[in-house]
Amino acid sequence: MNFQICNRCVMDTTDPLITFDNNGYCNHCSSAISNIEKYWLRGRNGKVKLEQLFKKIKVEGINNKYDCIIGLSGGIDSSYLAYLASQYGLRMLAVHVDAGFNSKIADNNVKNLCQKLSIDLVVENVDFNEMMDLQRAYFFAGVPNEDIPQDHAFFTVLYSYAEKNKIKYVINGFNLATESILPTAWGHDAYDTRNIKDIHKKFGSKLLKNYKLMSFYNWYIKYRFLKKIIILKPLNYIDYNKEEAIKILEKEVGWQYYGGKHYESRFTKLFQAHILPVKFGYDKRKAHLSSLIVAGQITREEAIKELNKPLYEIQELEEDIIYFINKIDITREEFDEIMNRPPRNHEDFKTNTTILNVLRRIYSCYKKLVSLNTRIRVKV
Repeated sequence: MNFQICNRCVMDTTDPLITFDNNGYCNHCSSAISNIEKYWLRGRNGKVKLEQLFKKIKVEGINNKYDCIIGLSGGIDSSYLAYLASQYGLRMLAVHVDAGFNSKIADNNVKNLCQKLSIDLVVENVDFNEMMDLQRAYFFAGVPNEDIPQDHAFFTVLYSYAEKNKIKYVINGFNLATESILPTAWGHDAYDTRNIKDIHKKFGSKLLKNYKLMSFYNWYIKYRFLKKIIILKPLNYIDYNKEEAIKILEKEVGWQYYGGKHYESRFTKLFQAHILPVKFGYDKRKAHLSSLIVAGQITREEAIKELNKPLYEIQELEEDIIYFINKIDITREEFDEIMNRPPRNHEDFKTNTTILNVLRRIYSCYKKLVSLNTRIRVKV
């Protein structure tokens, strides 16, 4: 495929699955615009919906210690969501998972925010040796989502605390203002325990005795249908603006910016700003900036200017590489050799993809039957 960049956002053919219409607009921004129109409620309507939502959470949680639970990374979105929910008087349990790559800024952001907003905080430290062994396995596997060991730990710990404390509502910082675009080819499902186990079996060296794995049953059946835990995304009910959120957090809770989306983790910074673009040719800034373009928060010209900036300063890159290889106990020569190996796909290993596709088709048919049944009742 010849190189092509979208005429509306900055996504391009470094995504192997991208498509363009007759106007030169890509499938990503077209889909994002549609989702924004449907699901991002701003202005008065959003405010009313948000108030109703938070009122419902508080009413249902009146006999519990907490109304909801939130995973705090120290990043912008989760931090601002915690701030927003506190303004509405929600009693939150905040859960922070330290997977061994936290920046000092992220740690301080979490602690300062919870102290100043009087939010109960639980900090879970993942078993360091097991975590580094799994992270090393993913680096050796050479797959595009090497953030899975961290992300899977975050989700697993969060939902275990929700279950333990009988909390029904999980509030999530996902938002259409900054995250409406992310190519599927650039990553993989962090809940895919089968993929994790197979990669670790092939490249790991330690037993995962303490690293908590989310079983397929727990995530897709137990938490969703039996425990009826509900995931809410309140930032999609406000005029969420990244730059304004940063200013408010800096002023109100002494929050500090760490340099890039998800860079609160030092590994994620190295992964997104070096490993992905060098080994795979994927620059995630394109997705993040394109999300901001369709949200009307930056122009396409501003995004292109940002993309022309280097991902790393040379000295800073070297420092972060040394930090990483010391963590996972490999040499610099091994790091360079692995970086030069051909990239692999998650599908080169065992995955839950097939069964998930079957379940999605079954669920889609179920929804259609429910909708049809409702229409029949209305006519009768």
